Amino acid sequence: MPETFEILYFFNTPYNSLVEIKRRNFDFEADPSKVFFWILYEKKTHRIYPLQFISMKGDLLEQERVFKQGTFFFNEQEGTLLNSSDKAKMVLKRMPPSTMTKLLKIRIDEFLLLIDKQTEKQLEKLL
Repeated sequence: MPETFEILYFFNTPYNSLVEIKRRNFDFEADPSKVFFWILYEKKTHRIYPLQFISMKGDLLEQERVFKQGTFFFNEQEGTLLNSSDKAKMVLKRMPPSTMTKLLKIRIDEFLLLIDKQTEKQLEKLL
């Protein structure tokens, strides 16, 4: 079975993973908010927390992503997530996408399936 998403960025700690994915089953004209997702994964509970994207900027050396939940700064080696509510800092190591665990891939697939089901229910209400 082909994978439903591509891993764009993968960051890791012993306790959490932070991933940007791009869904594969959408065309070029789809709304980017339906195609690209930043996901925080809590390893202890296996919970997925989608981050609500606000903006991005960057250059060749460092990137910045701003989310409702905080700001993430990263480069080729690591990233730092600053929580917007309490300014807590999480430093994550950048990893090759091939090192992502099968369990995390399964949890992301489940998350995407849930989003699709919610969208389907919303469409049914409109019809």
